[in-house]
Amino acid sequence: MTAADLMSEADGRRGATADRPGEIDLSHITKRFGPTLAVDDISLVIPHGTYCCLVGPSGCGKTTILRMIAGHETPTSGDVRIAGQSVVGLSPVRRGTAMMFQSYALFPHLSVRDNVAFNLKMRGEPRAKRRKRADEMLGLVHMNAFADRMPAQLSGGQQQRVALARALITNPRVLLLDEPLSALDEFLRLRMRGELKRLQADLGITFIHVTHTQPEAIALADMVVVMNQGSIEQAASPQDVYARPRSPYVARFMGGQNVLKGKLKAVEAGSALLDGPDGARFRVPLHGRSMDLGSDVFFSVRRDHIDLRRETPGELHENSLHTGVETVEYQGIYFKITLPPVAGEEFIVIEPDARFFAHPVGYGEKVAATWRPEDAHLLEADLATAEGAQPYAEEGTS
Repeated sequence: MTAADLMSEADGRRGATADRPGEIDLSHITKRFGPTLAVDDISLVIPHGTYCCLVGPSGCGKTTILRMIAGHETPTSGDVRIAGQSVVGLSPVRRGTAMMFQSYALFPHLSVRDNVAFNLKMRGEPRAKRRKRADEMLGLVHMNAFADRMPAQLSGGQQQRVALARALITNPRVLLLDEPLSALDEFLRLRMRGELKRLQADLGITFIHVTHTQPEAIALADMVVVMNQGSIEQAASPQDVYARPRSPYVARFMGGQNVLKGKLKAVEAGSALLDGPDGARFRVPLHGRSMDLGSDVFFSVRRDHIDLRRETPGELHENSLHTGVETVEYQGIYFKITLPPVAGEEFIVIEPDARFFAHPVGYGEKVAATWRPEDAHLLEADLATAEGAQPYAEEGTS
């Protein structure tokens, strides 16, 4: 089959599914590398035009999922559909996807323009046409002035832009990005986050972005998929994943939350009354959920929703912990105050700098950390997440 035939076939697929050309449907996908289970029977639909971030620690299976969508790995079982059609067994070029690798993988002996045009050269496009198209792509990423340079003459951020232009030159319906910002310094990382978001909005295609950095996923994504041990813990909007985590694992990994546990003592007015450690008592809204008396109940409280009182009251109140300050860290616009762990869980309070400076605390000072019952978020716990199981760390399963 010629390059022209492939392009015609791709155009036909797009026409048949014009309403969802970049929709990804993973159906009961499992991937094993020998005895290692990298991806464990996951199902996920990523709508067309979504900026989706797969986030999780090293070894959780996120890059393996990306490679199965791209066609660089074949599922052990299950199906991968793009725009409603199965692509399992199809080569990467026939899927309508493009992948930007973490290493950028630029050819050192080719100019920037020729690097960008390389895929079109492989498809047999005339030289004048592919160079014109390459210049258009370089303009999209603001790299026209560097078209005749060699990759060794570029900074890391500039090389990344070239790699991005090269991935986009084939007009993919899905762009796959494997840790694209990990090699950049903090300033460039923030700048390129904005560039990626702008490009995705302008192009209107599906972006699937793998990262282990929680703030990156929250900042970029319309849809965040949190991975753990080859499974999906939660797939939702960044607001839901951050403020309403499903499980203790998600709350811990995404940050911004303190995870607490208590034993269910009673149910009163739609709330669970829990016995916590060291005589603490917690009240958590159930929102219609039912639980057995005596069972362990996990919940989370956002760190910025906790009030740190400088005077410890004489008696214990609901949703209150009485303890001492371990560390105080200035973070610019807020202070991070660490208290002793609660039943093995770290406990952190975030205070705006103005509030902290009004009533500062220091190491060893006695305080009471309190929160409103409505700020407690009930979690769904199972054995894996409740015990904080560690993700896979096998090579090739990140």
